[in-house]
Amino acid sequence: MASKREAEEAAKQEILRRKQHGVPIGTALLRSRMVWVYTALIAVPTFLAFAFTGGRTELSKEELMNTDAYKRLRHGKLALANKEDRAERVGKINEVLFETKGEFRHQWARKREGEK
Repeated sequence: MASKREAEEAAKQEILRRKQHGVPIGTALLRSRMVWVYTALIAVPTFLAFAFTGGRTELSKEELMNTDAYKRLRHGKLALANKEDRAERVGKINEVLFETKGEFRHQWARKREGEK
């Protein structure tokens, strides 16, 4: 009877020893594996993107104008418009892409502030 009680007590002690901060060891290992998996899901694509671009995160105006997307935009939507409308749209595109750097207010907001 005493040996059975001692065995039960030893089993309880073993269970308590296997817990880390109230979490069973198997659960803690699973959680730590999940941390590594999610770290890899976030960090690896970021690292590969930087490696692919050579660490550059933006293009200059000339490089942007030489991209296929900019050429499709210029020759797709704008090719069908008349000259005045096309010039206006090109002006708006250039303003959004190149002229608003550092200034996040619209032109009407700057005019209103200038009138005050």
